[in-house]
Amino acid sequence: MTKRKLTFGAAGVLLIIYLLTGLYTVGSDEMAVVTLFGKVLQDRVPAGIHYRLPPPFTEVKKPKVKVIKRMSVGFKLLDKAQGISPSRDERERLTGDANVITVGMMVQYTVRDPASYLFNTESPDFLVRKAGEALLCKKIGMISVDDLLTVGKAEVELYLRQGLQAFMDSVGAGLSIRSCNLQRVEPPAEVIESFNDVARARANREKSINEAHAYRSEILPRARAQAQQIVQEAQAEAAARISRAEGELARFEKVLSEYRRNPGILKQRMYWETVQQILANARKIIVEEGKDGRGTTLRIVTTPP
Repeated sequence: MTKRKLTFGAAGVLLIIYLLTGLYTVGSDEMAVVTLFGKVLQDRVPAGIHYRLPPPFTEVKKPKVKVIKRMSVGFKLLDKAQGISPSRDERERLTGDANVITVGMMVQYTVRDPASYLFNTESPDFLVRKAGEALLCKKIGMISVDDLLTVGKAEVELYLRQGLQAFMDSVGAGLSIRSCNLQRVEPPAEVIESFNDVARARANREKSINEAHAYRSEILPRARAQAQQIVQEAQAEAAARISRAEGELARFEKVLSEYRRNPGILKQRMYWETVQQILANARKIIVEEGKDGRGTTLRIVTTPP
């Protein structure tokens, strides 16, 4: 009897220990998925201590849903850390204007749906790389090398992020694409100096154009102001001359009217007015009798101006 009790007691202790193996913890950056014979029993189990049926009935997988994962395209992170350069096939792409460009991309993503991440695709991280390579080749083949090296980089990154997210949603990978960042976008090493020469020439051209625009913006207002001033001075001079001419014309018409009424008196008056103007500036007056007593000669020495 005592032996039987010991046997049942030992079995009870073993059963309790076995049942306690069903306890599991989920970390703060994790989310658990519990499966029963391969079928999802619980999804999105939050952080904390939880219980499930002990193995082998159930299995717990705990992907890290708050950790930002990184996947490289065009190079391998391990090779980069070891200083190994990527192969030409990995990095070189053909642009829309038939130029070869070397480009890499870093994709950052998180697990959005743990169950989909674990069971819908065989290797979602590898899928990120391959889908990213396909989208990168497609987009770069649609734009020119100049756009890619200058203003088109942001457009490419946005296209890649949206396209990669749409693909992941279509296959149910359970991933959220945070960013797609292009890295080391540059021509191949064999022709990089030629590309740099072209870039410098374009920069110099833009600089010259900008300087010409700046000079034009500076000189045109000044020239317009000077032209306006000249026009105003000419208009003022024309108005003054017209005014003087009209005054002289009025005086002439007045004199002409008087001359027609009494020519002799007007001639005499004009004569004495002229003599008066001359004598007003006279410094010396010499009166000489003419030869044979005929008439007199009047000499007037005026003050020099």
